[in-house]
Amino acid sequence: MGPFIALTRGSASALSFCYALLLLTMSRNIITRLRDTSLHQYIPLDSHTQFHKIVACTALFFTILHCIGHIVNFFHISHQSHENLKCLGIFFYSDNKPNFGDYLFMTIPGATGLALYVIVCLIFIFAHFKVRMKAYSYFWTVHQLYVLFYLLTLLHGMAKLTGSPKFWIFFIVPAIVYTFDKILSLQTKYMELDILQTELLPSDVTYIKFSRPPNFRYLSGQWIRLACTGFRPNEYHSFTLTSAPHQAHLSVHVKATGVWTNKLRSYFHPNNQLRLNAAQKIIRSIEDKDDSINEESHRPIYHPVKIKIEGPFGGGNQDWYKYEIAVMIGGGIGVTPYASILNDLVFGTSTNRYSGVACKKVYFLWVCSSHKHFEWFIDVLRDVERKDVTQVLEIHIFITQFFHKFDLRTTMLYICENHFQRLSNKSMFTGLKAINHFGRPDLEAFLKFIQKKHSYVSKVGVFSCGPTALTKTISNACETVNNQRKLPYFLHQFENF
Repeated sequence: MGPFIALTRGSASALSFCYALLLLTMSRNIITRLRDTSLHQYIPLDSHTQFHKIVACTALFFTILHCIGHIVNFFHISHQSHENLKCLGIFFYSDNKPNFGDYLFMTIPGATGLALYVIVCLIFIFAHFKVRMKAYSYFWTVHQLYVLFYLLTLLHGMAKLTGSPKFWIFFIVPAIVYTFDKILSLQTKYMELDILQTELLPSDVTYIKFSRPPNFRYLSGQWIRLACTGFRPNEYHSFTLTSAPHQAHLSVHVKATGVWTNKLRSYFHPNNQLRLNAAQKIIRSIEDKDDSINEESHRPIYHPVKIKIEGPFGGGNQDWYKYEIAVMIGGGIGVTPYASILNDLVFGTSTNRYSGVACKKVYFLWVCSSHKHFEWFIDVLRDVERKDVTQVLEIHIFITQFFHKFDLRTTMLYICENHFQRLSNKSMFTGLKAINHFGRPDLEAFLKFIQKKHSYVSKVGVFSCGPTALTKTISNACETVNNQRKLPYFLHQFENF
């Protein structure tokens, strides 16, 4: 067979390791529990999704090499004599000498290999960012082929064409861990929760308040996977919980950016709800007149819509309470986790619930294009400021919609806002005590200010949620300040969207 036998065997070991590792990267419940251990300090558990993508691309590379090796090997053995092929142990029903097509389609390695290659291609095509955004349901459906993929992979080496099968050695432990993780998800996955309140907010944001499952515990900053029984009841999407852990209900704020989120907003539109209510009345009137009507035929129309969830899962912002001084930065809709965190913070400090918690001061920076796009979060901040009796929170809002930081309009707005803030101790735009700034924050200068003011602590936690560009800017600022070898040291934890 030549050197391609080494290519086939070597790439097989590499892709076996990668495909087995993929299961561990998606064991969300296990990862969430590992975040509470010291392993979190050494392993970037919050980046498990990004790592999943890296491992998948690595596996694809070795899969292509493995396929090339097999094709060349099949070509070689299809030109060998019968005497030379006795060692392979492959049985054909015909006495004729097998050709290249026979090895490709009539053998277990060939047939299963072709099926595996088709599955891998489908999974990667539908996992592409643009396809996933426009056709998430297809992405999720195709991804469920992973069960068939692993079964075929186990079968692929059974013929022992180039050696004894080794994939099961890599696969067995991750499979057990992943199965256990799936069992943990069953605790809430099939539980249908009542919707308590829905509201359509500005900037295409939908607020959903729903009942909390019994014994459901979570930390502020964590997220869940959510489905709605009104449509696509088995399609789950990830959202950060905006309710605080001490509240008796759960809530999320959903930004309408894709097919599912737009459909959710349309479903809870008042006009649509009126039509559903009218349909329900018609069905009930028909039932009153005809008791023999088939109940199942109209059940979906007036059966109350429910919410189903999986989780909670660990988030990059949930460790804020472990630091005496914390800096939180939200970009755009990335402020969502801080609706829960800030409420949790002021409730805990005002009721002495967090008397034993390290956190003594929190600086919250909100970077947004305009206030009007996030009116719902202004209401959250207003409520937080009212409850912050211990003054543990300091809020800064940065408005970035202006083209240049020092143009005439920005300068006049800044002067008026600064003067009004001094006189009334609140913003003339929002009515908040939070200080308004125009332009993007100078994060390096801000971190140096924190370093100088709180030089008595050794570490400051920096938490962010927002676009990748904002995350990179914050990481670069932390690295620059940390390179000066002065205390405190800034540790950055983040979430991207």
